[in-house]
Amino acid sequence: MIAVNLAYDGSGFFGSQIQKDKVTVEGELRKFFNAKLLSRTDRGVSALGNVAFVDEDINLRQYSFDKIWIYGKAQSWKKPFKKKYSYFLFKNFDTDVIQEACRLISGKHDFFNFCKIDRTKTVDYTKKIEVKSFIDDCIRLDFTGESFLWERVRRLANAIAKVGEDTMEVEELKTLLKERTNKKIPPAPPEYLLLVDIVGFDFSYDRYILKKVTNYFENLYKNAFLKENIFNYSLESLRDIDV
Repeated sequence: MIAVNLAYDGSGFFGSQIQKDKVTVEGELRKFFNAKLLSRTDRGVSALGNVAFVDEDINLRQYSFDKIWIYGKAQSWKKPFKKKYSYFLFKNFDTDVIQEACRLISGKHDFFNFCKIDRTKTVDYTKKIEVKSFIDDCIRLDFTGESFLWERVRRLANAIAKVGEDTMEVEELKTLLKERTNKKIPPAPPEYLLLVDIVGFDFSYDRYILKKVTNYFENLYKNAFLKENIFNYSLESLRDIDV
């Protein structure tokens, strides 16, 4: 068994896990070889550094996928694995309160109120994570931990955003971390979430495929940057109209 490092644009898939009659990341991989993803991502969530375990060594350049790139492989790894997710928010929030919310969430908590319930099995909702905020042109929330429950990052990101926009009090966030309720925090949109990396693998990388991944995302984000400027210019023009 070996591990392969992969990136994908989540906009083209119904999530990562294999589903009947749905196009998924795992489903596309299994058309060519048996693969099991280490980390699950929801529909619309992209990844730069997810990991899949495959039964035997493979030639990375032998396979071609639409919006999936396998760019590294490893034959050794060390548990526990650490996963890093990043969620992106607009900068129109109270950044001081955002940072306070990140400090409150960091550490070991019962995250029952921030996860989608899996009714098929018994789940331990007590996990330890670290959350840090980085303020630049936007707000980036980095979530790091050994395991993440279903929709937890997106629900926590939504809670942090609610505190930052003053639609949720800090005290309410504290309560949700201490007491289970019937009112769960809904998940934030998936397209602003990115699975960045899973640490614990000794990967060797294919430079050619890595360049293809870089070029794809560079062009994708360049297009988004141009659209942002078009929108800003349009809004300025409309706001300047004297009525």
